[in-house]
Amino acid sequence: MRARIWIFSAVVALALALNLARISLGIAQTGEDTMRARVAAASTALRGQMDLLDARLAPRAVAMMPDLIEAVRGGDGQSAPRPDERALRAAGAVLAPEPDLFAVVSAKGAILSRRARAVQLLEDPAQLPLSQTAGGALPTPTFAAFDGATYRFAAARVPGATAAAVVGTLIDDRFAAQLKSQIDADVTLLQNGKIIASSLPPGEERAKLLRWAAAPGPGYGVLQIRLPYIGTELSGQLPRGASRFAVRGALIPLDGGVQAALTVPASPYLAWLGRYQAFYLAGLALLVLFGFVWGLFARATVIVKHVPVQAEPAEDEDDGIVSPPRRAPRSPPIVTDSEERRPSPARPPEVRPAPAASPRRPTPIITPPPPAARPKPAAAAELSGLDPEVPPPRAEKEPPPAWDEATFAPTPGVKVTAGDGAAQAVPDWDMPPLPAVPAAAPALRDEKSEFGFGDALDPPVPAAPAEEEAAAEDSDPDETHWRETYDQFVELKAQLGEPADKLSFEKFAAKLKKNRSELVAKHNCKGVRFSVYEKDGKAAIKASAIR
Repeated sequence: MRARIWIFSAVVALALALNLARISLGIAQTGEDTMRARVAAASTALRGQMDLLDARLAPRAVAMMPDLIEAVRGGDGQSAPRPDERALRAAGAVLAPEPDLFAVVSAKGAILSRRARAVQLLEDPAQLPLSQTAGGALPTPTFAAFDGATYRFAAARVPGATAAAVVGTLIDDRFAAQLKSQIDADVTLLQNGKIIASSLPPGEERAKLLRWAAAPGPGYGVLQIRLPYIGTELSGQLPRGASRFAVRGALIPLDGGVQAALTVPASPYLAWLGRYQAFYLAGLALLVLFGFVWGLFARATVIVKHVPVQAEPAEDEDDGIVSPPRRAPRSPPIVTDSEERRPSPARPPEVRPAPAASPRRPTPIITPPPPAARPKPAAAAELSGLDPEVPPPRAEKEPPPAWDEATFAPTPGVKVTAGDGAAQAVPDWDMPPLPAVPAAAPALRDEKSEFGFGDALDPPVPAAPAEEEAAAEDSDPDETHWRETYDQFVELKAQLGEPADKLSFEKFAAKLKKNRSELVAKHNCKGVRFSVYEKDGKAAIKASAIR
């Protein structure tokens, strides 16, 4: 039993572990694919935002202003004058909103304006990025440093003059935060290994980013898994089946030596998976522990064999000849004293052929003498004590017991001629009181017989001629008929699979004798004949009265 419990616990734990691995791999793969798609979409969106920024600077619109052209163009035969505030105001009138930096550059100098600062005059125009545009060059927008800050510059040449309009946007954390809101990813701009702008909070996060940018990879940092009671002790070990980087990122090279680092946090996609695995594994460990403890205290299985015991039949067990009563008793017929004393008409002796061989002790065929007149109740009371099988007669006024019409039902159509030749089947009858039975000859007894009637296999002991005559006088005239009925009844029971080994002929004959006496007393008939038939899959007996 212990081994079975442990094997069962191991199999269940293994199945649950395999299920956890399958679920974890699927969720981890889905999370990785989602983060890669998010980084790729952010890269594409960043390039689009840079193009929109260059278009929003609009240096060409500034250079085409008539007031600016008139301010920087010289007279006939005169060189272009140095840009002044008039030219700066003409350039600023077109720009709305005002950019972080705009300037007017010529070969003699430059004037510029920055947000929240005073106007600045430059003697050397080369100090301003893209100043070469005034000489006819066509530079593209770029990132450049000016006065300790990085700007995104764009420039356009003023038509008909050796001057140019320069517009720039400051690259700082505010600019990076704007980009983050537009591309749904953290943006960090790096130049020469330094961070010039970032949407990440200052501190450890930017330091980790710089270390990762020096040696780029799929991601950096350790995913933090917070659990009850233990905090972040399992960080770096969970989730299983997935990379445990805290951030996924990509480096995108831009112009001017500037790189954009786009990063996406992995916590929304994989942190919950780590917590799920932790709780799952804790439950699995409890299951294994429970199975182990259960196996330790399990007891060996005790095999109990139930042997059916057949109860010994009671002495008064129903032998199946007469069924329990089903109908209410009827009143017995009124018999006068004269009818009771009137003797029955004599019946010629009937000789029947010998019955078939039976495993029981054979009974000699004796031709019965004519039946004598029925004895009176007083004489019957004296003789009733001779046979223990026959109960004493009841009082005449005692109501007769109910009769089983299913077992001893009258057989319609059976006619036996006797006396005046009139015969009829008794339609229905009840059990009358049992009359007295004349004393019978003492039966042969054997000490070995269970019922006291001798062993069935022992041969009959020959009797003296005087004893044979006495037995012939005391034998019942219907004994031969009862023997035939008994053989047929036992044979039918055997065919139907019913047990018949407990039914002896003596008990069977006593029952038929009792039934005959009751029918004769009730219907005042000459005799009773019994027949065997099958009813509801069981052997049964019908009784027919002969008048």
